[in-house]
Amino acid sequence: MYNNHGVQRYRETDINSMSKEKMIVLLYEKMQQDLICAQKALRADDRVEMTKKINHSQRIVSELRSALDHSIGGEVATNLDNLYDFMFHQHLEVLVDLNEVHIVNCLRVIEPLMKAWRQIPNGTAEKALREKVTPKVGPKPAIKEQSPADSSGDQVGERTSILSVSA
Repeated sequence: MYNNHGVQRYRETDINSMSKEKMIVLLYEKMQQDLICAQKALRADDRVEMTKKINHSQRIVSELRSALDHSIGGEVATNLDNLYDFMFHQHLEVLVDLNEVHIVNCLRVIEPLMKAWRQIPNGTAEKALREKVTPKVGPKPAIKEQSPADSSGDQVGERTSILSVSA
């Protein structure tokens, strides 16, 4: 029989070897499960269970938001940040208002995001990161260096030098 330590190690290995794209889909799926459970708990007037599920879902939103890299993601990262901000506040609203419309709003945001992330090929994030870190080597730029001025203030001469770009 398997012990808990072995199962835990397997899960850690599985998570650590998972692509970023698959991890995001799993987080969206868990957030969706949490919200559906919270909705059921709210309808059953089980405030403790509803709060537990909303808080867990909200932590996922916070993690997703903090993982955004605006230097790589550009406009997409900004749009995701705005969506995550909206969902974060909807989580707060459901805790205050006890109105499931806020849960429905989050579910409406998650569905198309999950569908879109499922279509992104594994390794896309790693490729984007490599392209950001590895500078593109092209032709070496030429710059003009000014020679020191002579005593009259006139330039003695100009010369062109090549800057070397090291990898």
